[in-house]
Amino acid sequence: MNRKEFGELVAALRQDLGWTQFQLAEYAEVDEAVVSQIERGAKKHFGPDLLFHLANALQLTTLERREFFLAASGLEDSQLVRQPSAQTATDVFNIRKSLDKLIGLLGQVQFPAFLTDVYSDVIAANKPILSFFKIPKTMIENAGRVPAGYSSMRLIFGRELVGRTHVADNWDDYALNTVRAFRETSLRYRAKPYFKYLLKNFRNQTEYPFFERYWRMASSTEQDKDINMDHFHYRHNEFGELEYISSPTVSITSFGELFLNQYLPLDAHTGQVFGQLAGETGERVVRLAPWPVKPTP
Repeated sequence: MNRKEFGELVAALRQDLGWTQFQLAEYAEVDEAVVSQIERGAKKHFGPDLLFHLANALQLTTLERREFFLAASGLEDSQLVRQPSAQTATDVFNIRKSLDKLIGLLGQVQFPAFLTDVYSDVIAANKPILSFFKIPKTMIENAGRVPAGYSSMRLIFGRELVGRTHVADNWDDYALNTVRAFRETSLRYRAKPYFKYLLKNFRNQTEYPFFERYWRMASSTEQDKDINMDHFHYRHNEFGELEYISSPTVSITSFGELFLNQYLPLDAHTGQVFGQLAGETGERVVRLAPWPVKPTP
């Protein structure tokens, strides 16, 4: 992203904490004028010390810091990928080919799995994950007409409470893991109109009664997130005690990353449950959110 966009990102991160420019400057140990220059896009060069202190002040986790420093590089998504030339070939600019490849793999995965973008919109989901969460058919059918309807946040925090109803215990850990993943993948895009649209809807207490609480907890908790993997251990209302990790396979494209999220069992019982779900008949993959173009009302 260019300097103006990076400035807008810093401003968005600051405002999310409820701080003024003066407060950010104080916590980052820099002059207020420097913060103002950054947010206006007027400051063209950032030293490592300045970025280090800004990341500290903004209370970013280890994985969020990596995204923040990448944003400060000044490069666009299309510049982060390998550039085609006479000597090299790359498919990262062929969006249809990249997406079709991942959706093909999604249909073959024998565990619950789904494909998301940097905004945590679910682009596609396989049969086991739909069965695992028992997602109502109406929830899928009306997703395009509901604000933030394709977001994985809707599954966990939306008023339908699909995720909440199947987790019998350890809900706080489950919810925090989900929000942390959303915060990390979206960090470079927090100032984008589509992210602002999502966050505005997520902060509607009627539609998303639990989201704001865990969004705040994820940034203030003392526990850092330094491994790109989430560990889930809880009692499922139908399947009993389950333990698994959610491990994303990252595909880097010229329009940002795509994440093939897979639930990998950590014990025999969970493996048996996932195997049972994989054996069910029906459509192997359901296509959901549009990508890469994100319509913003």
